[in-house]
Amino acid sequence: MEFDPHDRLLDACRAASRYPKNILKRMPKNVLQRLHAYMTDNEVDLFDESKARILLWEAWNVMGTKGGNGLDSTIFDNADALAEHLIRDQPDPRYRHIFIESRHSRAPLNCSADMLKLILTFHQVDPLFLDYIFTFGDQDEPLDAGLSHFQRQDALTVPKRLPFIAELGRSGREIRHSFLLRSVERVPTATSWPWSIRQLAAYHSFDVVNGRTVWITVKGNDVMQQRIIDDTSDLPVLRAAFERDVPASFEASLGTHLIYFQWCEENWRWFVRDMEDFIRDILGKAKTVPVDRQPHFRNTPRRAGTGLSSSKKSNTAFQSYPDLLPERRGMFSSFRRRLRRPRQQPQDFELPSTDQRNFAPLQEGLVDSLILDMFNYRDLQKLNIMGERLEEGILVINLNLGVLQDICDYYQRITQSEDIGDVKEQFAKPTSLFLVEIKHIMRSLETRNTQLLSLLKRLHEGKKLFESLLQFRSLEVGRLFAEHGHKSSVVMQNIAYRTEQETVTLRVFTVVTLLFLPATFLSSLFQSGMFDWNNKGFYFRVDVLRVFVAICIPMTVLVLLGWLLTNKWGSLRSRRKSSEDIKSVLEAVQPPVSQV
Repeated sequence: MEFDPHDRLLDACRAASRYPKNILKRMPKNVLQRLHAYMTDNEVDLFDESKARILLWEAWNVMGTKGGNGLDSTIFDNADALAEHLIRDQPDPRYRHIFIESRHSRAPLNCSADMLKLILTFHQVDPLFLDYIFTFGDQDEPLDAGLSHFQRQDALTVPKRLPFIAELGRSGREIRHSFLLRSVERVPTATSWPWSIRQLAAYHSFDVVNGRTVWITVKGNDVMQQRIIDDTSDLPVLRAAFERDVPASFEASLGTHLIYFQWCEENWRWFVRDMEDFIRDILGKAKTVPVDRQPHFRNTPRRAGTGLSSSKKSNTAFQSYPDLLPERRGMFSSFRRRLRRPRQQPQDFELPSTDQRNFAPLQEGLVDSLILDMFNYRDLQKLNIMGERLEEGILVINLNLGVLQDICDYYQRITQSEDIGDVKEQFAKPTSLFLVEIKHIMRSLETRNTQLLSLLKRLHEGKKLFESLLQFRSLEVGRLFAEHGHKSSVVMQNIAYRTEQETVTLRVFTVVTLLFLPATFLSSLFQSGMFDWNNKGFYFRVDVLRVFVAICIPMTVLVLLGWLLTNKWGSLRSRRKSSEDIKSVLEAVQPPVSQV
């Protein structure tokens, strides 16, 4: 027993939750099960029922149900109201455009799963269109690597024709296809990079017998909705379409195609310009930096110039002072050798002042090298990110070109086929004009693609230069520190030499003190009056001893206390000086924050 196609469609709509398993067209079961399972498992991420808002833009008759230009818009927020609107005892509208949106390209769609399944079931949309819808939904990162695609599901030949449903005005002979396009759109809220790649999924069917047209557009914002509503309202061929003029309806359908294709091309020019400006800002300084300037140290501590200055004299000077070698010798033998040695003019070294020793040479020596600090790894990271965006843009354009070429081939084949019947010749002229427009768009995309390829090549060359400059900066800073270390070691040698001279002098003072101090002490003690020798004999005066002890011991204690306090103050001062030196080194090593 053969069932009525209209009844079968109504039964399928009642079981819309089973879509795509309830599709009337025969398809492999494993494909239907895969699509149904994916939609069920990801329903939470794909749909946001709380913000359901599906807009239907329709033309029922010449003046429309509400008058005006014949086009009416209706918004639905639940599946019941939508079912009541779709399933009615009258033919489908001459023109129907269904808009499904989301807040952005990675947000859930503004409808429930039941609403989408009802729409797809009622219009018997090919289940493979779900693959395009699955690119939307709640996701952290974009999916499908810039996928753009085209697939046809036309029902023109006898084996592929859809059921004839007279109640809905469907002949069963339809041009059917769907496509997924991507393009760049400016994001007003973006701070670092204003462009984002957005996707658009569209399904289209056109009845070649009565001219009925159905569009389903899924987009991450309302840009396409507003554009299509504005443009289709002004299309002069639509009025002829309302009068059942099939060629005019076909021409209107082709005009709607161009709205999508113009969207996928129009923003690439500004994307290329912003990308070029961004790359120029980073790489421009790399091409003009004066890398031939040799960093040098200024105000480096030097000798006073009153002694041996040449390398030959310097070597002689070091050979003239063998006592600088770490060899232990007798104090008196060393002293005798110095007395016998011919007198030489002592080397007078000019030591750095306190401010100069505060690592000023290192800071000033880095002045010429710090110009390289405008190149940092953060900029290199930005260049890598820009390279990824360039490659993504090139991929999207190439895939879009493939989709446009497939659509050109598809419509060219249709207009040359006998499957469309008597309207073949009438479809030829609008199709040829349509193909010319697509070729213009494709040529523009090819131009943008060439520009992006050129920018990508420049970016790769700039990255190599940038990496070389970073390596050069590291080498220069290392060389500067090595120079500073060498000069510091020379200063330390000078200090060690003077310390050695002062040590010899102190040794002489120590010997003299040891020789004369006992005699001086005894002489002072005997002259103090504590001991008295005279003709009457030897006398020891205790009162004088008491006075001597009362004065000498307190003074000794005061001297020791003074020495301890002086030593403590010197230690604190030395620690403070060391902290300032470490701070100066850190300031010299770190580049200014504004240059990072």
